[in-house]
Amino acid sequence: MDLSQIFKDAHFFQKPEGLLVGTIALLLLALMLRGLERWSGSSISSIAKLVRRPLMLGFGTALYAGFVLNQLVNTIPALTRVDTERVTTCLVLLAIWRSFTVAGLRFLHSRMFERWIARELEDPRDRSMMIALLDRLFNIGLALMIAAALMLVLGVSTTAVGALLGGAGIGIGFGTQQISQNFLSGLMLFFNRPFSEGDWIHVSTYQGTVERIGWYHTRIRTFDRRPLFIPNALFATQPIENPGRMYNRRIKTEIGLRYEDLDRIESVVNDVREMLHKHPGIDQKQLILVNFNQWDSSSINLLVYCFTETTIWKEWLDIQQDVFLKIGDIVKQSGADFAFPSTTIYPSSGSDPAQPWTALHPSPSGTVGA
Repeated sequence: MDLSQIFKDAHFFQKPEGLLVGTIALLLLALMLRGLERWSGSSISSIAKLVRRPLMLGFGTALYAGFVLNQLVNTIPALTRVDTERVTTCLVLLAIWRSFTVAGLRFLHSRMFERWIARELEDPRDRSMMIALLDRLFNIGLALMIAAALMLVLGVSTTAVGALLGGAGIGIGFGTQQISQNFLSGLMLFFNRPFSEGDWIHVSTYQGTVERIGWYHTRIRTFDRRPLFIPNALFATQPIENPGRMYNRRIKTEIGLRYEDLDRIESVVNDVREMLHKHPGIDQKQLILVNFNQWDSSSINLLVYCFTETTIWKEWLDIQQDVFLKIGDIVKQSGADFAFPSTTIYPSSGSDPAQPWTALHPSPSGTVGA
């Protein structure tokens, strides 16, 4: 790279004739952007409108600041030793960096860009996450490019710049391994989107509503309304459950009836099954099961298994409550009843019927009677 030619070109704009040429170029740029803004298509017009003011301000600042600095050097003897070419070039680069930063950020947060993102991402929360990601990547990339350009302008060789940036990257990677791991995990969350802001998630022993996905950690609000900050690296090593994206909620329970109601089981099963098939809150496209499935120690159990149409927790609780109450009515109307844990004690054949508990009382010798 011929830096002397760059400095020579930059020094030209510090002279009166260069100032005139630069002013004419700025006017032509302004007219071109104004024409694109007025007569081109909607997309190009929107872009021209967004970048016109930042670019004009940045390039104008670089042009006139360089000219003023050159005049100060020529009039103040103490500044004659200042390398005005390098300083001016640095000013130009910084002004261009500011111009593109402002223009780029305005573009990323414009309605036109949001409409373009909306074609790819339907969920508004996903769109806001993607815009935030591009915003950060744009700032980081532009800052790195300007830093490398400034080092070259200040006389650092390209080999040294490459080695410096590479060594700095490796050193930072080893020195901040946990930070890098969380950063990369946060980056993958933006691309994979296992959850979005506003989703209810359950990971490891933590669960709550996602409020913000950051570069280092994700903030969720637990059900007792406390903020919880989870490092992003945890999401790379732990399974993530996202109940907010479920299609249905499940009702699964077992009903225990008495052994005396064995002859009524079939009738209860058929009535409960018919009730579920007619219930407006139950999804009829999903599996519905009502079956006698277990001989328990104190009851005979019926399995009830179905899914609700809604995924909202409160509505699911209301539907489940209604189903349970209807099952209770069916059981009562059939003449059956619900079982509860109990123990039946039968006296032995050799005991006195008038004293049925003799077998349970200690004998005089201290041992339990047979």
